[in-house]
Amino acid sequence: MDPHNTLKTIDDTPFNLPMAMANLYKTMDYFVALPPRTHQEPDTYWDPKVDPDGQSRNRLKEAQTYVSNIREELKFIGRLTPGKVLDIGCGPGWLLSAIDPAWDKYGVEPSRTAGSITATHANIEIANLEDADIQSKPFDLIVMYHVVEHLQNPVDALKAIRSMILPKGHMILGTPDFDSGAARRYGTNYRLLHDPTHISLFSNDSMHRLLRDIGFKIQKVEYPFFDTSYFTRQTLLNLLSPQGISPPFYGNFMTFYCTV
Repeated sequence: MDPHNTLKTIDDTPFNLPMAMANLYKTMDYFVALPPRTHQEPDTYWDPKVDPDGQSRNRLKEAQTYVSNIREELKFIGRLTPGKVLDIGCGPGWLLSAIDPAWDKYGVEPSRTAGSITATHANIEIANLEDADIQSKPFDLIVMYHVVEHLQNPVDALKAIRSMILPKGHMILGTPDFDSGAARRYGTNYRLLHDPTHISLFSNDSMHRLLRDIGFKIQKVEYPFFDTSYFTRQTLLNLLSPQGISPPFYGNFMTFYCTV
């Protein structure tokens, strides 16, 4: 087995990313499930950390960069008639803070540290998605931005979310593509495996299948990169080497815009 493509999970089981993702085409499963590689408390998720490139980061101080990187999502929301919006896994609530105040804003976030910031501009519930008291509150828009890959039961979660969206309502879902070009080139050095809480790994194909199978209508899919802070000359030069952690690249992230 190529060591470049092999990862040891928390239970010491070898894992080959390209092989696992290729297998989704044969099994028609929706995602590859990894056992957790860490035991992390919700309130530590937003602590300062070292990123895949070895840089120390305090993400709670990156509000301006975050909002700049979600310009396409904000543009889409700006074209909708304001109603009731729910941001699942809202973190410090930067998306909610950036949209029209006419929206009735709600957030669910397991981290008290991040949720306390959201509380200044939205109705916030500090809870995991499965424990949140939101099932009886239909929404015009639900945002689930880089959350589904952290869930042990993502299919059930998405089914529940669909039932919470009003007729003609929308969902924006963002998640990594673990079968992207960079994932295939770098194997288990793919930067988005660096987060040990990423335990449900989707491909572009499998997420399309899942969303359609549970009744979502996909309006469009975007792959944010060229209009983000990740698009730099150095990032592109780093792609010339297949060694080390993969650099950010087009296709790493996929954002689905859906209706019900």
